[in-house]
Amino acid sequence: MSRTVRVGVIGCGGFARGVHIPNLKRNPKFAIRAAMDVEESAARAAAEEAGAHYWTTDIDRVLSDPQVDAVFITTRHDSHAELSVRAAQAGKHILCEKPMGLNVEQCRAVAHAVREAGVKYTIGYNRGHSPLTVKAVELLAGVPAKKLVYHRMQAPFPEEHWTHRAEIGGGRFVGEGCHNFDLICRLMGSAPVSVYASGGTFLDPERVRIPDSGIVTITFADGSVGTTLIASAGCALFPKEALEVYTGGRAIFINDFKEMEHYGFDPQPGRITLETQDKGQAAEIDAFADAVLNDTEPPNNLLAAARAAVISFKVNESITAGSPVSIREDDYAF
Repeated sequence: MSRTVRVGVIGCGGFARGVHIPNLKRNPKFAIRAAMDVEESAARAAAEEAGAHYWTTDIDRVLSDPQVDAVFITTRHDSHAELSVRAAQAGKHILCEKPMGLNVEQCRAVAHAVREAGVKYTIGYNRGHSPLTVKAVELLAGVPAKKLVYHRMQAPFPEEHWTHRAEIGGGRFVGEGCHNFDLICRLMGSAPVSVYASGGTFLDPERVRIPDSGIVTITFADGSVGTTLIASAGCALFPKEALEVYTGGRAIFINDFKEMEHYGFDPQPGRITLETQDKGQAAEIDAFADAVLNDTEPPNNLLAAARAAVISFKVNESITAGSPVSIREDDYAF
């Protein structure tokens, strides 16, 4: 393979064109070979923006192209697992946006296909690659004490959005909450052992018929506890995300992936302010390129992908049952 990862972008909606394509164009480790979408106009527009060799509405053209080394899957959630399996069977490395799948069976099928094909697989849990998260993980690495983590994700998420349709988007916890669950697991460095969620439908119940908001508590094997609040009926005037960590007399605060404060790790409190918000997408795809080019372990690999996905399924299970649900490594180590 060349020393450039030649990419086929599958799904040319707003996220691909607003985030992935600009990041791919800025990174010399990538070359955009193809843009594919079921909507001809979207594929054409993305190809023109990306400087791709061609655009197409035919997925088989991309998967059979020997000059495509990897695919970026940015389609609607219900197609992620099927497309990942097909890409793996075609011998393509895969960066798939979250979620991995809409149920355990889909996630297991992806893991099996990727292992059988021996390709690299990365799921789009980008927040763990934010420079502020990376700094937090570095600070926490030297602290043996148990951790308390609180994460907030709030924003208006309108009733008409397709993510709220279980059969297409999987719902808010599966479709986006997996970001939060992966982030908490990454900070903990310990295995999750139970999930307890309380919440339900906070938007119009006539239009949203699955849980869209709640508070999720994850307990870890070392006794650490992480909680995340997910609010779909949020306030657009207020920052979407914040993260707090408390451990051994120390504290970390990250505000909307723009600012970070830490206390107790150094003689003086520390502060980091980024010029712009950085949720880690550019660093994530750069690490993916390194894995493909150097045949090393990819970021957000199968284990991490399945772990957060299974937690998201157990969140809905816990809300329905009104009680904690256990989780074991066997549940996600497919």
